[in-house]
Amino acid sequence: MKYLRKLLGDAWVNAEALGPRPTHPLGCVQKRDPCSPWVPYIEGLVKFILTDPRIKCVGKDLRRKFKAEYTSTVAEMEAATFLANQGFVVTFEPTAPKRGPDLLAEMEEIPYFVEIREAGLSWEEDRIHGISREIFADLNSVPSSYSVAITIGEGYTPSSPRLKAAVAVVVEVLELLKERAMNKGTLYYVHPDGKLLIPGGDAGAGFSGIEPRYQAIVDKADFVAKFSHIGRDQMATPATVSGIRKFPPQPVQTHERLKNILVEKSGQLPKNSRGIIVLEVTEQFLLSEFTINCALYGDLQVTFPPVSSASELVGKPITTRNERGFFGQTARVSAVVIHTRTLEKGDIKNFWQVYPTNRANSDTIRLSLPELERFGDVGDRKHLAADSAADEAH
Repeated sequence: MKYLRKLLGDAWVNAEALGPRPTHPLGCVQKRDPCSPWVPYIEGLVKFILTDPRIKCVGKDLRRKFKAEYTSTVAEMEAATFLANQGFVVTFEPTAPKRGPDLLAEMEEIPYFVEIREAGLSWEEDRIHGISREIFADLNSVPSSYSVAITIGEGYTPSSPRLKAAVAVVVEVLELLKERAMNKGTLYYVHPDGKLLIPGGDAGAGFSGIEPRYQAIVDKADFVAKFSHIGRDQMATPATVSGIRKFPPQPVQTHERLKNILVEKSGQLPKNSRGIIVLEVTEQFLLSEFTINCALYGDLQVTFPPVSSASELVGKPITTRNERGFFGQTARVSAVVIHTRTLEKGDIKNFWQVYPTNRANSDTIRLSLPELERFGDVGDRKHLAADSAADEAH
C-alpha cells in the first residue's frame, strides 16, 4: 500500500485499512476478504493519479474526499485514469473552490467538462444498505450464540438516534435470551420506549392471550427482530436486515430516477461548453439498454400510418421517441457515458458506453465521432455524432 500510505498517511492506513475494526469501506473489504482484488485495484488508481504527468490533482483535496466520500471519489479516480489513458490531460476540480464539474479533460486545446455520479442504489435500497452496515458493525462486537433477522420501517435512517436506540434494545434482548436459555424469540419495538419480547415465536404465529397494552406494541412496531439460537458461541452476532414490504407493490421507475440524477448533475456543468456526464451504474443490477434509452431519449412510441391500399390491413409501424428524455431538457450535455465494472479472472475491468445527445437545437454542442470515441464505445449510436447528423441534414 505504498501509494495509499503516501496519500492517506501510515496512521490512517494502519487503523482503517489494516486495523481489526475498520469503519472505512476500503478497510471493511480488506477485513472481509484479505485476498480481494479491490485493495490492489485502488492502490493502482492512487499510484496512477499521484505519478502520471497527465493528471493534475491537489493531494490534500483527494485525501479529504477519499476519506469522506469514498464511493463517489473512486468513480472520479476511475474516470480520470481512463481519460488520461485516452490521451487527455485531466484536472481534478478545475473550478475549486467554486462550484463546478469534477474533472476538466483537455485534448488538442479543446476543453471537455466532466461531471461524475455514482448512481448506486435507489434511496430506499441505499437507506437499507446504510442501516445494515451500521447494525453489522455494532453487532460485530457483541458475542452471542444467536442470529437475528431484523425488519425496519421507513422511520429508521442510518446514524439516527432512533436506530441507535433500537440496536441498544437488541443487545439488551440478547443478554435476556442467554439468561433465560431461550432458543427463539421475537422483539417488537416502538420508539422510544415500547418494547415486547415474545418467547418461542411471534404474534403472527398463533399467539393468543396477549394483553391489549402489549398488542398495541405489536400492531405499531416498525422494528421487529427475530432471534434464533445457532447452537454455538460466536465472537459476533450475525444479522440480516430488510425493509417492511409495501402493499400493494409499487412500480419501479428506474428510468425516471436516472433522468432526475442527470438533471441534477447537469447544473454542475458550465453553459456553452462540451459537457459530459459519467454515470457509474455497477450497483444497478436491473439497468437495461431499454431503461437507459428511455431516460436519455424519451419513451418509445409506435405509430401506424394509413394503409396504402385496400389489401393492407395495417400500415408499416414507425418507431419514434417523445421529447421527455433527458437530452431534450438541456443544452449543457454533449454526451452521457455509462460506466460499469466487472470482475474477470480476479481482475477488475471497466467498460464505458457513450450515448451522444440527439438535441438538434443551435445552443447544443454536438461532438464528432472521433471525439465521442475518446470517451468510450459509441456502439450503434454513431448516427448521433455531429458529422453524421450534418450529413443527414444535407
